[in-house]
Amino acid sequence: MAAKSKILIIGGTGYIGKFIVEASAMAGNPTHVLVRGSTLSDPAKFELINHFNTLGVMFVSGDLFNHESLVKTIKQVDVVISTIGHSLLADQDRIISAIKEAGNIKLIVQRFFPSEYGNDVDRVHGVEPARTAFNAKAGIRRAVEAAQIPYTYVSSNFCSGWFLPSLAQSYLLEATTPPKDKVVILGDGNFKAIFNVERDIATYIIKAVDDPRTLNKILYVRPLQNTYSYVDLVALWEQKCGKILDKSYVSEQQLLNDIQASWPNIWIKAMASKSKILFIGSTGHVGKFVVEASAKASHPTYALLSDSTLSDPTKSHIIDHFKSLKVIFISGDLYNHESLVMAIKQVDVVISTVGHNLLADQDRIISAIKETGNVKRFFPSEYGCDVDHVHDVEPARTAFNAKAGIRRAVEAAQIPYTFVSSNLFSGWFLPSLAQPYLLEVVTPPEDKVTILGDGKAIFNVEQDVATYIIKAVDDPRTLNKILYVRPLQNTYSCVDLVALWEKKCGKILDKSYVSEQQLLNDIREASFPLNLRLSIFYSVFVKGDQTNFDIEPSFGVEATKLYPDIEYTTVDEFLNQFV
Repeated sequence: MAAKSKILIIGGTGYIGKFIVEASAMAGNPTHVLVRGSTLSDPAKFELINHFNTLGVMFVSGDLFNHESLVKTIKQVDVVISTIGHSLLADQDRIISAIKEAGNIKLIVQRFFPSEYGNDVDRVHGVEPARTAFNAKAGIRRAVEAAQIPYTYVSSNFCSGWFLPSLAQSYLLEATTPPKDKVVILGDGNFKAIFNVERDIATYIIKAVDDPRTLNKILYVRPLQNTYSYVDLVALWEQKCGKILDKSYVSEQQLLNDIQASWPNIWIKAMASKSKILFIGSTGHVGKFVVEASAKASHPTYALLSDSTLSDPTKSHIIDHFKSLKVIFISGDLYNHESLVMAIKQVDVVISTVGHNLLADQDRIISAIKETGNVKRFFPSEYGCDVDHVHDVEPARTAFNAKAGIRRAVEAAQIPYTFVSSNLFSGWFLPSLAQPYLLEVVTPPEDKVTILGDGKAIFNVEQDVATYIIKAVDDPRTLNKILYVRPLQNTYSCVDLVALWEKKCGKILDKSYVSEQQLLNDIREASFPLNLRLSIFYSVFVKGDQTNFDIEPSFGVEATKLYPDIEYTTVDEFLNQFV
C-alpha cells in the first residue's frame, strides 16, 4: 500500500477546516495545520487545539501573509488544502505563489484544494453580494490552472449544519431550530438544493486526496437522498413535527427586490459608515501595508500620488497591486497646497506615512486639513517610539522633535487625531536580530552578537500594525489618544532576543557588551545612517523608552487589548523563516 500523502491544511481551526483536519488525521494521513502562535494560545480555540493534539496533528508556525513561512511549510508536504474563510478567498493567490516557489510543483505538491465548499462557481447565476464571493473563487480557479498546479475543486453544496437548523429558511438568520408555524418558499419551490453534513464532506475530500480519478477535476458531493426542493424539505419537516405549516411564496422578482433592499443596502451602509481614507506617502515602506489593510477592510481608499510616482518603474508593482485593490489615485503632492485641499475634501480620514526626511513637512497637511474643515481623524506619520516618552540623543533627537512638533501642531489646531506608537518594525529590525552595528543584513548572525543595555524593545510585523491602524480609524476609543501596539509576546531585551535565536539555530553565540558611554561615543563618531540607528537603539535598549512607562487611559490605549480578535505575528514565529 502506497504511503498516504502528507497534508497541510490552511485555515484548519475554522468552521470547515476543523472537520477536514479531523478526517485527515483519522484516515492516517500525516496532518499538518498552519497556525499562528496567537491561535495556539487563544482560549476560544483551546478545546479544538487539544482535540487536534489527541489526533496527532502537527502544528506548523506560520501565516497566510508570511510568504517565507508558507513556502517552507509547503516544501514539507504533498497536498495543500485551504479552508480559509469568506473574507480571505482572494488571498489564496498567496498560497498559489508559495506553491509555485516551493519547487517542482508536480513533485512537491501533488494536489491543491482551494477553499470553495459551496456551489460550482463556474455554473452559477450570481447576484451581489454572492457574485463577489463566486468571482473570487472562480478567479482562484483560473490562477491555479494558469500556474499548472494539480488541483481538485470541491463543490460540496450546502453544509447541513449551517442551513438545516433553520430549514434553509432564507429570511431567518442564526435560527437554531426549524420553524413550527410559518415557512417561506422561494419561487415555485421545485428547484432542488443538496445538503451535506460537514463531516461527510470532509471524509469525501480526504478520500479524494490520493485518488487519481479526482486529479484536475471538480469533486461534486451530490447524494440523491440529500437532494431536496423547498416543497420536499417542508413536507419532510411537516411529517416529523406532525403539523401543517403556513406557507408564503416569494417570487423571483420579489426575492431580487429583497436582496437589493437588504444585503446591498447593508453593504452600502457599511461602506458609507466606513470612513473614506486618504493616504499621503502610500508607496513607502509603511504606507503600502496600511493602504492594503484599508482596502481589504472595505474602506474607500484614496492615495495621493504625484505623476512621477505613477510612472516610476520601481513603484510599478506597488501601483499595480493598489489597482487590484481598487485604490483610488488622486493626482497631487505634499508641496501643492491646492491639490492637498482638493484631495482632503473628498475624504473623512487622513493617514500620513511620509518618510523620515518629510516628518516636519506634515505641517502642510495640517494647514490643508484646517482649510477644509471636514476631517474627522488625522494619523500623522510616527510609527516608532512614543516621542513624548523618550531619552534622545542626536540624530534621533531631530526626528523625535519633528514628530513631537507635529503632535503639538495637531493639538493646537484642534484636529481630531490618533497618534500611533508601533515601536520597532519586525521586517526592518529582526532580520539582523536588531544588531545595532549591522546595516542591511538579511539573516540573523550565527557567530557573534552585540548586546546593549537591559531595556526591552517591542517588535511588530508591519502588516499587523497596519491592521490595528485601520481598526482604530472608526473606533471612538482611539479618538485623541495614542494607540500603542504592545503585544506582550513581542517584548524582548537584547539578551532575550539572542537567547531565542540561540535556541532556534542550535548554537551559543559569542557576545560582546557595549556600555552606555561607549555607545554614546560610537554615535558621535558614526556617519549617517549608522548614527541614526545607534541613537534609536540608545533610546530603546539602553533607556528602555518603549516599555519604561505605563499607558494611562488619559492619553493612550493598547491595540492588542482593544482588538483581541486580531492574531498578530510573534517574534518567535517571525524568526522561524531564518532557521
